[in-house]
Amino acid sequence: MKMKRWRPLLLVLVVVAILAAIWSYVMIATPPQKTLDQKVQDVASQLKCPVCQDESVADSPSLIAQQMRAVIRQRLQAGESEQQVIDYFVSRYGQQILWSPPWQGFSMLAYLVPFGLFTGGCILLFFILRDWSASSLAPGGTAKGNDTGAEADDLDEGDLALYRRQLEAELAADDPVFASQYLTNQKQQTEAD
Repeated sequence: MKMKRWRPLLLVLVVVAILAAIWSYVMIATPPQKTLDQKVQDVASQLKCPVCQDESVADSPSLIAQQMRAVIRQRLQAGESEQQVIDYFVSRYGQQILWSPPWQGFSMLAYLVPFGLFTGGCILLFFILRDWSASSLAPGGTAKGNDTGAEADDLDEGDLALYRRQLEAELAADDPVFASQYLTNQKQQTEAD
């Protein structure tokens, strides 16, 4: 009975999933074709301008950037791929012409170190929070590492009474107000015994 209520919803979900799978296959199998201007823009945005600071060849108004865009256009029209054009400029200017460092050698550290630091920080935070929550959930409201709480659990009533008498005697020796109360309590205990 309940299945009949959910059947239209399940049917809609299956149809949507099938349509999404077909659409994603079509988009992956036949990516949209870029125009020549878009390809030139893509390649030029991956290269630094040799004259301007912090500008790509695509954004720079300098004469050399205009000439580089013209070379990019000529090479793409000649049938070279975008990567081949980028490799051409790397061979002439070196790796520093690229906006992003390559995924090889020492340059790979630029990509891996931030992820490593983030992961290490998350792990450290996990252990700190785990210890913090474990110490706040310890029995009696005391932390696990608290020595007085651990000793109090191990002592029996006789030991605690002995420590209490010693503490009261020390306080009575130093404080006259507490001394009078301590003497009164001592008298009452001896009368009760």
